[in-house]
Amino acid sequence: MAEIKLKLKKTHKFPLEADVISTDVFAGKSNDEIKALELYLGNEVVQLGEFFDVTGKSGDANELKIIIDGDVSNVKRIGEKMTAGEIEINSDIGMHVGNQMKGGKIIVHGDADDWAGAMLKGGELIIEGNAGHYTGSAYRGFWKGMEDGIIRVKGTIGNESMLWARNSKKANKWPILYCGAAGSFLGIHNHGGTIIVEGDVDRCAGADQAWGTIVIKGSVSRKLPSYKKVGEVKEVELPNGEKIKGKFIEYSGDHSVKKETNGRLYIAA
Repeated sequence: MAEIKLKLKKTHKFPLEADVISTDVFAGKSNDEIKALELYLGNEVVQLGEFFDVTGKSGDANELKIIIDGDVSNVKRIGEKMTAGEIEINSDIGMHVGNQMKGGKIIVHGDADDWAGAMLKGGELIIEGNAGHYTGSAYRGFWKGMEDGIIRVKGTIGNESMLWARNSKKANKWPILYCGAAGSFLGIHNHGGTIIVEGDVDRCAGADQAWGTIVIKGSVSRKLPSYKKVGEVKEVELPNGEKIKGKFIEYSGDHSVKKETNGRLYIAA
């Protein structure tokens, strides 16, 4: 596998807009060409080599791995729209990591800021720490959020995560979010996304859910009254065929959206 290593040389009080840090952009380029790629620092255009040391050798995007060292918690949009390969980030990461990604894998060995995996269309985003608000969500003004792929967050995610998720049975697209715990309004406006939470969730999970599946292995601080109890189950089968064993109370909803709904909310009994 071809490998490029980036090491941050200096930080700045303003965030770096670094959407060019992507396997698709780096593919086939020399190290000098990578150093010459343009980043935005406020309203200024700067070159990648001003902020990062670049070593290694590039190759085809499918076989390329980018390893990032140094504190990039103030660097935004890494892996934006990437389609293949892998990015490994050995630090916390700034906003919009992996947004609109279509393929490949991004691993964050730390926390991620807001909008991680926003409008994900494929691939896998792994965050070993916590993630901010709007994880896997649609940007303001868009009616489609996460459409495919997997987001795995070991820790807690913020409010309004996986907003406007939408699956496609015909296209075999099943957007899935795994997390340790979550803030309020998880899965709001859900239209087919699958969410599995290992711990607790704040209020109003599944608000305005038309269809989709939310499984909460802990508790919810306030369940919406527009959800109706269906019964108790000992296993939940997800749309992708995965089975989650445990004792859950099954609810249908959100019935404020429509009288009959395929939306399901499972909360540990």
